[in-house]
Parts: sequence; structure tokens; C-alpha cells
Amino acid sequence: MKKLLLALCCAFVTLASAFGAYEYTEKDVLIDAGDHQIPATVTIPVAQKKGEKFPAVVMLHGNGTNRHEANNAYDYAAPELAKAGIATIRFDYIGNGDSTGDYVDFTYTKGMEDAMACRAYIREQEDIKKNRIGIMGWSQGGRIALITAGTHNHSFKSVLTWAGAYGQKDLSKEYEIAKKDGFFEKTYSWRAPLKQGVAYYEDAMSIDYAKLVGKIKCPLLAINGKDDTTVVPETAQKIVDATGSKKAKVLLVDDCDHTLKVFTGDLTKLHEVTQATVDWFAETL
Repeated sequence: MKKLLLALCCAFVTLASAFGAYEYTEKDVLIDAGDHQIPATVTIPVAQKKGEKFPAVVMLHGNGTNRHEANNAYDYAAPELAKAGIATIRFDYIGNGDSTGDYVDFTYTKGMEDAMACRAYIREQEDIKKNRIGIMGWSQGGRIALITAGTHNHSFKSVLTWAGAYGQKDLSKEYEIAKKDGFFEKTYSWRAPLKQGVAYYEDAMSIDYAKLVGKIKCPLLAINGKDDTTVVPETAQKIVDATGSKKAKVLLVDDCDHTLKVFTGDLTKLHEVTQATVDWFAETL
């Protein structure tokens, strides 16, 4: 995979910070992944002393969303991590957000490769601790974060999921339609349909989750809302039970659904989960 990187823009964000908090910069970049470009946003704390360097986290979004996430939840979380001295990179899967690619070409493996390309990018930044990189993901992003950490089990120092998916539902009927028509059109109530190609299904059905997650040896935190009906809360314990980590924990959040209630206008749960995320990475990176 090529590592040619093209910066689209660089916007310095100078904020009045709380006592002890870091100011930070954000820039949008394009990362060359060979057959497609990865749009990403990099958020890095501003050093408070000469030579100061920071750990970093690769953030993976859920199915059908983008690097900003539901109701811009990642646009809130990334700066909160930065204020605590933790850099991040969040990116769009092929065919989502600002990506000019076609989602019919998306697979879990492609998402994993893009996550690794983003890890390589942020490691090259001057202010980053190259060996203190974590990974997190929401819903399907959590699924891909898990298989990425399992496949590249020496590349990440800490893993975290928000309502992370684990295992795979029966895709056989969708797969048959995809083989017949060239794709299966996945419909949503909140966005335009997405076309999932044959390769998507073959890739998804080939994954041995127990084997891959079992290779994760670093600290892992699985966060789930107790009222989540999309990824049921018991999934978090399945993830922890499958991991090979000696420091794996479940955090179940009261009165919390799959999207952390961000569409209700009440951001209390988003703030609660983000703080738990900041605390986790501050402890484990």
C-alpha cells in the first residue's frame, strides 16, 4: 500500500482550554491507499513543553455513517481526547462521507487496511509516540477495530469499542442476491441505500472472530448501552470473554441505546461514554 499523503487543508484550532487541558490542532488529509483515497481528520494536542509527544488513537465509524459519526459524536470525542493529551485520526470508509470511492467495493478487510494506513499516517507525525497507538470503533467500526487489532496484534497498545459488533448474522440470503445482481442493496430509514458487493459477503463470512479476538493481548474495554437493541449489551461480555487480554473489561451504561441517545438532543450519555474513553486511553496508552 502506498504511503503518499496529501494534505487537503490544515486548520489550527485555538481554544480557550480548561485548566490543565491541552489546546489542539485539527487538519483534514487525504491518504493514498493505492486504489482509493482515504479522507481523514487528524486531531493533535499542542505540546506544553519542548519535545512533548502524545499517544494516538485510530477511530473507526459505524456502518453507513462517516468519520464525524452519529450527530457529530466523533467530532466531540476527538477534541475531548486531545484536551487530555491524546491525538486521534478518524476516517471515512470507501464510499462513505467524503470518499469518492464506491461502497460496493467496501469489505471488512478493506476497512482494516484503511485503519492500518491511518495508523501509519499518524505515527509519522512529529508529536506522536510511535509505539503508543490505540484503536476504537463504534458498532461495525468496533467489529473492524477488533479484527484489526487481532490481525495486527502487535500494532496497538489498547482497544476500545462503543457497542462493538461481534460475530456475524446469517448473510446467506443477501449473498445469493449479491451473486445474482452483482450487489445487495442495504436500505436504511435514515440515509440512502448502500450497495454491498459479493466480496463484502465473502469477506464477512470468512472471519473467525473467536480466533482473531483471541489474539488481542493488550488492554480492551467494551462499552455497551444497557438499552441497545442493535448490538445487545451481552455482546460486550462475549468480546471480553473471547479476548486473550489479561486486562479486558465491560462497561454497561444505564439508560443508553445504540447511538448513545445523541438523536434525542440529550448528550449526557455521549459525554459519559466519551469521558470513560478518555480515562481508558489515558490509563492504557
